[in-house]
Amino acid sequence: MVALGVLLGGLIGSGHVRSYDVWWHLQLGQDILRTHEIGLYDDYSHSARGNFRPPQQWLFEVLQAAVYGGVGETGLVWLRMVLAAASLGLLGALLIRRRSAYLAATAMLVLVASASMPNVTCRPHLVMPLLLLALLSILIGSNKRRWLQWLTPLVFVLWANLHASLVLGLGIVGAWMVYRACGGGDKIGDGLRWSGQGLAEAAGVLVASLAGSMVNPAGVKLLTYSLKYLPGGEYEYAAQAVQEWQAPTLGSFDMAATTLVLVGGALLILLRARQVSVFELLVVGLMVVMGLRWGRAAMPAAIVIAWVVTPVLSEWLRGVSPALLGWSRGSENEPEKLLPPALVIVMLVGVAAISRPVLAKRSLDVNLFPVAATDWIESHDLAGNMYNPYHWGGYLIHRLYPRHRVFIDGRVDMYGEKVFKDWLTLREARDGWEEIASKYGVKWGLAEVDVALTEAVRSSANWQVMYEDPQAVVFVRRDLWE
Repeated sequence: MVALGVLLGGLIGSGHVRSYDVWWHLQLGQDILRTHEIGLYDDYSHSARGNFRPPQQWLFEVLQAAVYGGVGETGLVWLRMVLAAASLGLLGALLIRRRSAYLAATAMLVLVASASMPNVTCRPHLVMPLLLLALLSILIGSNKRRWLQWLTPLVFVLWANLHASLVLGLGIVGAWMVYRACGGGDKIGDGLRWSGQGLAEAAGVLVASLAGSMVNPAGVKLLTYSLKYLPGGEYEYAAQAVQEWQAPTLGSFDMAATTLVLVGGALLILLRARQVSVFELLVVGLMVVMGLRWGRAAMPAAIVIAWVVTPVLSEWLRGVSPALLGWSRGSENEPEKLLPPALVIVMLVGVAAISRPVLAKRSLDVNLFPVAATDWIESHDLAGNMYNPYHWGGYLIHRLYPRHRVFIDGRVDMYGEKVFKDWLTLREARDGWEEIASKYGVKWGLAEVDVALTEAVRSSANWQVMYEDPQAVVFVRRDLWE
């Protein structure tokens, strides 16, 4: 099971560097290694220069920069593969440890791999599943070894410096506190009882976890900043602006595995609610809500739901068809002849299902980044502020900083809604776009060939296209160039 998880994780982590935001993460890490300082304020843009943004994942960015410095872009791919393989391999081990049937665990690993694949990019959120599984294992393990729960604050010290999703972790510890207050039983069906001692102990763990979260370069500001992403927060507009923050389209074929894990897992837990603990019920509810609201949450949501649901599914299926599922650790059922071939078939189909899109992506010769256009910019002396597409901002930071600073990049939260809307006015060449360009001191820009701004520049007396290829154009103000 571990080997299957590692294999599937390696497959979904392979392929080219596809994420646009990899590059600004990489630049941040390189600058930390170069200066030995962790900055709290932006210096990569001209439209938001000096704005506060906590270093939410500086430790991962340093790791990424060190790997890139050693072996280049290939190292980023290997780092992605290792983290994805570690997440699914650990999940495989934990499913068996939780007495899941091998066939059910195998099928769930395949579903989770398929659901995770679109979001496996060379970015800090890849550590999130490992942190979640570590936290869940510690909390569940503390039922038998109470001292384990005091390792939880150490997880949050690491979490606060690797990724900004620590708010989710604190929510899980909050669910643990409710569970302990309800007596900490294995099954809701066994009855609930108030436990003041359990509540006090779990509240102490939550307070200690909060304290651990403060051990980061920004202190408490990291936590308050992260809370602004929640519904009603200052950065909620990012859900409409950024695709990965939008709700997944569960009805599409590409999201079939995600739909099955999230919706199917939720239904199973509701139907078997008396067979799970209060903690498991609350955790599944939290992860389902998160997975349905934000597309980027599909991987951690699928992994955590699988961790809860697979043992429940196994227990139910053993009662329906023990001959099919055969034995698992602690089971009295003897393995039947049907089990080995069924297991092999599921594994082969799973590997084939994951391999096909991976191989297809590797065969596509698509340049996602404006390499040639950026080469041209580097070889010419362009003065003044620039315009650039949102999704190329990170790459341009990596290539052009500190000589040039971008208009916008993937850190949309830091720019704020006003800058984002002004950028959108420029991109779509809406009424007043030239006034917006003047407002930000834009003297030249890089744009996609097929956007409204490019057409507007071509027909404007104030701008001139200086470079063009099938992917991008570089344009300047005529008075600047002349």
